[in-house]
Amino acid sequence: ASARRRSSARRARWKVVFAAGSHALRVAMHARPVLPRCGTPVCSVASPLSESIQQTTQAEDVVIYSKSWCPYCAKTKALFDDMAQPYTAIELDQRADGDELQAALLDLTQQRTVPNVFVKGQHIGGNDDSQQAARSGKLKALLEADTLTGVVVPTAGAGSSVTAAQLQAKESGKMITETEATVRKVAGVGIGLATAFSYATTGLAYTALASGIFGAVCVYRTGAEYQ
Repeated sequence: ASARRRSSARRARWKVVFAAGSHALRVAMHARPVLPRCGTPVCSVASPLSESIQQTTQAEDVVIYSKSWCPYCAKTKALFDDMAQPYTAIELDQRADGDELQAALLDLTQQRTVPNVFVKGQHIGGNDDSQQAARSGKLKALLEADTLTGVVVPTAGAGSSVTAAQLQAKESGKMITETEATVRKVAGVGIGLATAFSYATTGLAYTALASGIFGAVCVYRTGAEYQ
């Protein structure tokens, strides 16, 4: 009878483990990822317009948020025309949501005025900033830089296709290696299994179980979300 009670208790504890793991997984999978602050690519503001800005500026090499009557916007467009560089011009004064879009740009870039220029997803600034970037060679360098796809650098070795741009992105924390992504996922699984085993075989508190499994899922996702 005593053995049956212990067996029943163990089964009950494992049920709690699975329930806690399922809850932690749902919470972690539905959590919004934290995007980087302004500087290189666009920072995040959770609104449809800001998401539209991010998608547009990442998809196009050059995006100019402009107003059709603005002389400074005309100078910026002429700059890229002289460079024979195609660009996407979004005229805020010709859009029904122009005011809202300009407010979203302010939130993202801390810049209220137009033109508001992005090159390869990076915020450049206004007309003066764009002209200065052209004179310094920054625009040319950005436009000629390798376009990075994904955020995982192939692991170095025979037949590796890793590029100099990818290695530089890895050093700056924008990308990680395939090996590191795999290690993070394995670590997450290991933490989850260790937490579950401790709960099933010791007196580990339920709150510690839930925290441990949530942490395990989060560690796993830091590798999985890169692939």
